[in-house]
Amino acid sequence: MQFWSNRLHTLTSILFIAIILIIAASCSTQPEPISPEVSQIDIYGTGEAWVGEPVNVEPEIPKGILIKEIPASADIIFSSIRYVLNDAACLDENYELKKNFILDSDCNKAIYDSEAETIASLKQLFFMDFQSGEVIQITNTDCTYMSGQVVDATTIMTNAVCADTNNDGKINDKGDLSNLYLLNLTTGELDCLTCGMGLEAINNPDYSPINGKIVFSAREGDASNPNYLFTIDTHKNLVQVTNDGGNMDFDCAWSEDATKIVFNRLPAPSFSKPSQVWLMDSDGANKEKITDGGSNPDNEGPLGVFQIGIDVDPDLSPDNSQIVFSRLKTSKDNEPFGVWELIIVDVATKKEEVLDSIFANMIPEWKPQGIIFIRQVGSSNPVGYRQGLCLYKDGIVEELETFPFNAFPIGAFSVSWIELNE
Repeated sequence: MQFWSNRLHTLTSILFIAIILIIAASCSTQPEPISPEVSQIDIYGTGEAWVGEPVNVEPEIPKGILIKEIPASADIIFSSIRYVLNDAACLDENYELKKNFILDSDCNKAIYDSEAETIASLKQLFFMDFQSGEVIQITNTDCTYMSGQVVDATTIMTNAVCADTNNDGKINDKGDLSNLYLLNLTTGELDCLTCGMGLEAINNPDYSPINGKIVFSAREGDASNPNYLFTIDTHKNLVQVTNDGGNMDFDCAWSEDATKIVFNRLPAPSFSKPSQVWLMDSDGANKEKITDGGSNPDNEGPLGVFQIGIDVDPDLSPDNSQIVFSRLKTSKDNEPFGVWELIIVDVATKKEEVLDSIFANMIPEWKPQGIIFIRQVGSSNPVGYRQGLCLYKDGIVEELETFPFNAFPIGAFSVSWIELNE
């Protein structure tokens, strides 16, 4: 079930209709140009004043792989469509980002595909240097990159779609036929690790530099089959790790020392209970349930396809003593994204600590440098929706993407720490 792993894409599809309705309305009554004298007013109704600075406009981005090696200064790798802000459709006659770019019909067409009801631009890979704040695009190819992890200075493991998977004549991530690849930055070649193996709905891959293996979730055959966990190495040796009585397993990650795998399990029969966080040895032995999922005291209906109380996206602390994950608390606050709490649970005691219960906190990854994750912030006005990278460290959340790069859905869709061996 691909929707479990691609919550940001699913929420994008849900919100797409609302955005399109606003775009359609705006086309008949375009906003008046904003003069320099009043350019600092709150034009979006979000509490953010914006003076319309250029968005670092550069010449047209060349096709292909844009760098030959990951710089040692790079801290994270993420997927995004932020490059669309350099598209001519989103720039005015002075080559500055249009002040109402989200509502501009031409720019909107570069962001949304109204026919497919999905993102129009392909997700590409970027890296960010925290110290300088520099963001550099890595890829500009005819693939959409759902996630990426750095294997070494010239190799990236990525979950990508490079072909039309649902026969709509377009490349997007709406189908279930993504594959795992090794991308060689030096040669520009993609080596497909999972092609021809009969696996569908491949999601949440996590590479371990300790054992050289990728753990991921997938199903064999059509959607009537549940997802289980598999590992594969760079030589394409595939091993199935779980196959437990129809339970669906997804959202998996290695421990720092590669001795453990943390994952989510949806108990059989499906949707009878919220998904739970589980922990097991790297070979699938000694499975232990860590959480039971959250409660639903107000008996709320699902948020899209997501039940209130589901636990998702777990990742182990560097010392294996704690697990960070997201839990859907409610759809009534932080609309339309809902509140996905960021929670830490102690493996030994099962005691939970809520780090945030206001926003939608997604896909956390815990390394010694801190917890990196994606946050979605709702608004009474859809043009005020935000989606961007955040870092939790020492009790403080730092936003790593600012406007306009965190305007929904310009911001990051996936993120991972970069750890290069010196």
